[in-house]
Amino acid sequence: MNGTSSTVRRFVWHPAPSTVDSSSGVLGKLVAVVGAPGHAVEAVSAKLASEGATLWHHGDARVPDAIVDLTLAEPFDPERPGAADEALVRTLAVLRHCYQDWAAETDTHRLAYLAVTYLDGRCGYSGHRVHQPLGGIWAGLAKSLHRELPVVTARVVDLPDPGYAGLAEIVAAEVYRGGPAEIGYRDGTRRALLPRAEPAPAPSFALGHHDTVLVCGGGTGIGFELARTLARRGCRVVVTGRAAPPEGPEHWLNLGADAFAEYRRDLIRDAAGTPALRETRRRIGKLQHLRELHDNLRSIDAEGLALRYRPCDLTDPAQAAALIDELGDGITGIVYLAGVDRPARLPSKTDSDFLAGVAVKTTGFLRLVEVVRARGLPLKFFCNSGSLTGRLGGMVGELDYSAANEALARLGLWARHETGLDVFTVCWPLWRGLSVSTNVDAALKYMPAMDPAEGFANWCTELTASHDGGEVVYLGPIAGGMDVTKAGQFPLDPALPGFGAAYPKVFHLGAPERWKPGEHLTSRIRLSTRTTPAAADFHVDGSPAIPVSILLETALRHGEWLVPGPARELTDVVIHPAALRLVNDAVELDRVSTVRDGTVRIVVRNSADRPVADLTVHTGEPRAVAVPDFPTTAGTPALPEPSMLRWKGAVIPRAPWHRHACGTVTASLPHCPPSDLWTAEPAPEHLLPVAALENILRMACAGHDAGPLRIERITVHPEHARPTRLLGTLSGDTWYAVDQSSRTALVLRTTDPRRAAWPS
Repeated sequence: MNGTSSTVRRFVWHPAPSTVDSSSGVLGKLVAVVGAPGHAVEAVSAKLASEGATLWHHGDARVPDAIVDLTLAEPFDPERPGAADEALVRTLAVLRHCYQDWAAETDTHRLAYLAVTYLDGRCGYSGHRVHQPLGGIWAGLAKSLHRELPVVTARVVDLPDPGYAGLAEIVAAEVYRGGPAEIGYRDGTRRALLPRAEPAPAPSFALGHHDTVLVCGGGTGIGFELARTLARRGCRVVVTGRAAPPEGPEHWLNLGADAFAEYRRDLIRDAAGTPALRETRRRIGKLQHLRELHDNLRSIDAEGLALRYRPCDLTDPAQAAALIDELGDGITGIVYLAGVDRPARLPSKTDSDFLAGVAVKTTGFLRLVEVVRARGLPLKFFCNSGSLTGRLGGMVGELDYSAANEALARLGLWARHETGLDVFTVCWPLWRGLSVSTNVDAALKYMPAMDPAEGFANWCTELTASHDGGEVVYLGPIAGGMDVTKAGQFPLDPALPGFGAAYPKVFHLGAPERWKPGEHLTSRIRLSTRTTPAAADFHVDGSPAIPVSILLETALRHGEWLVPGPARELTDVVIHPAALRLVNDAVELDRVSTVRDGTVRIVVRNSADRPVADLTVHTGEPRAVAVPDFPTTAGTPALPEPSMLRWKGAVIPRAPWHRHACGTVTASLPHCPPSDLWTAEPAPEHLLPVAALENILRMACAGHDAGPLRIERITVHPEHARPTRLLGTLSGDTWYAVDQSSRTALVLRTTDPRRAAWPS
């Protein structure tokens, strides 16, 4: 495992009144309406057609631009956990038809997927009866769709029931609308599901030797370690799993780690190139699971803990009932962890694989809830182990796992209302060394792993607390999981871990036009005197303009969407100051970022299609630079020669420059916080030290004429982002900004030292 642990923070989601975001509408779009034949399909189809859409029908060879998925409308029946299968297969068929075309698309305005669910009009959070919690399947699928189909705008609209007034009108308005991914309509009010930081409630009881806890699906991994934690606290713990423990004489069981690895390689080699390979891999996975289960049970025996393992298939109603009856009414609580994650892109996943992935999560839960409800057991808690793949969306290949986890969470909300028990779902990030993901390295790109000790401490707190709602979310740093499509859907709150890294990227993203992850991004951003007061602080040939540092900052943040890590060096920078001048107090910039050999080339043009900037961005460790010694003398005041570029100094303070006998110039730099540069609250942090760069340019561009500004290199050390002193060399071609501890914050090298005309 090559990821580091991260501290997590507790959140709850809540429905809040939401403003209406802009929508491009369905005019000219080819739209598929998916759902069981009936009034809703007919009404939605008619409304879309009246708005100018062309309707796609099953059997049409064309690929739709949008899918309106009316999902599963019938009332929920807990005795039919597979009731969603037919509707889900219908959804998967249309998605597979679109998959190749949608996966190759780069136009961010063309594609849309809208799932319409029928929980309660508030995504299950109203506290009222939930009409159809299995709609959570489509909610989870929608929130993960962008991982495999990067430019699709996928969202969920929840209604109280299929007969909600205005359903067709709501759907037509929401298909291409931006904003939060989950929207609900109830009593005529539109609400978005939003995160809110909230500490865990105080414990309402203590777990100890008098408690019996049933941990379902806990024979290995996270579940078993939770069971061990509870047993060490004195609880009696019963752990269930589908597999019977190995008896001991099996050849593969007694192999050491290296010998088993060799045994595994032999099995795969023998099956390579044959139809048996897939089944061989499944068998190896089962053997690995049984070996871990065997080792776990031996360790429990050695420790003498009150923990026993009970094989049980909870999807079988009879086995679920027998298990609960065996334990009797002495059960304090249940922790439900069943689930399987086998990542594969949708075209590589059969319908049966997808349905099985959902059923593993949902069916066993429903069987247990029905037995508990029928027996009237006074459980103190019924805790589902959920995942961020459901709440926020999963990684590539996890459409079914995301659907299953979100369905489980929504079923928990249904059960909470129906049973009156404290049924709740805790959504976890990746656990360091314990998570079931088969591709941990890929998962770590989305969010760092959580320290198990922290996770189990939080879990035990949740088990003993009383919950006002039915879902709790533990989040680590979010920046890695954010992409261009998700950026417009996830509401960024300063309380979110990693907010400082994610927010500036989202702030500077603007309106995406084209997007191909890791290769290309085109977007437009509008900068004005209303968004940045600095726009009135800089003038080009007497007209207000966007400062060069603001231009470069928004360009660098744009490039960050394509490569990991912050910009460390800008090379071959060409800027056309005249194109930065404001028109009606604003300028619109079209930025095109393209990855080339690990670097990002960024080209910026204005709305008049005039070139604004061209630069290449490098990430990784910045080159080491030796900063010349600062003179010890005070020097004499030095003023730059007049030029077409003028800095007023009202927003970005002008540093007083001094010339020294050795030929260098220096300046002490006043601080310029981001809040002075932007009207947004909070203001985004900067990669570039704006005041330092502007004051260097003010001196280096002395005497600048109407031509382009050329900079050979800007080296950035963002960890030292608050420089206090500036220095320019005798030749006038290299400039330094250092912080209070003399650490380098920025180095700028011009291509034409004649631009640095020293005052005499």
